Amino acid sequence: MTSPLRRALAILNLRASKKWPFITRRFPYRSVGRMQRAIGPSLSASASLTMTETALPDGDLYDIFKSTTGVHKWLHYLPIYETTLGPLRCRPIRMLEIGVSCGGSLEMWRRYLHPGSVVVGIDIDPSCSRFDDPSRDIHVRIGAQQDLTFLRDIANELGPFDVILDDGSHVASHMAESFRFLFLVSLAPGGIYMAEDLHANYWTDYRDSKMSFVDLVKWLIDAMHAHYLQISSACELEVDAENGRTDVAVPVATLLLEKLEVYDSMVVIHRARQHKELPRSVRR
Repeated sequence: MTSPLRRALAILNLRASKKWPFITRRFPYRSVGRMQRAIGPSLSASASLTMTETALPDGDLYDIFKSTTGVHKWLHYLPIYETTLGPLRCRPIRMLEIGVSCGGSLEMWRRYLHPGSVVVGIDIDPSCSRFDDPSRDIHVRIGAQQDLTFLRDIANELGPFDVILDDGSHVASHMAESFRFLFLVSLAPGGIYMAEDLHANYWTDYRDSKMSFVDLVKWLIDAMHAHYLQISSACELEVDAENGRTDVAVPVATLLLEKLEVYDSMVVIHRARQHKELPRSVRR
């Protein structure tokens, strides 16, 4: 494809592909003004963000990271991993990572997690199959993260997973499809779903949908609070022996979402260990 044609497609927010439909649409982020109005003039005033020499992360994971080849991570992710995954190192877990690339990340998790843990990676690149090493409980399967049949096969063969990490294509629709399926079907109760490199959601090349994964996270916050949409005051949730238990209709997601942690370019979504119940408002 000629350079002028590439430039023309870019101007039209279109992108060429070798697969059907060959040309796909992109949706640039256009909400800067809305964001600035929402946070107000003081918080949206111009400021400078600079890169300085910062202290390197502490902890076992950084030691493993710097001695592992073929792995590429933003440094500020490492403390988030430590905080999130550190408490799980005391027991064997099953971890799925979307995106294998050069195999270094799988090796890093293999060295960091409990020796009895199982590490699974998926990637669309057939060459990544060379990192499959069942003797060390490292399993690699080749397929697309937005292919729900493929994901179901992975869940049936190697799941459920205690941890799922999306470091795959970073394409908005792919991330959404993976989450919608895996969080419900393949993530164990009490499990953790991490999606990283969310900054790509603000870059046009990765925005193939009007809704980015960041937008989906915002909607998940609403879904987590959906039961409050069915009542008009806290009094309706004041449960006593006379009235018994109160039930309200909510999405399945409301029952499963324990909490969401949002960081720079990463979100950590916790699945509840058991279906949540209505909160109680108690007067003393």
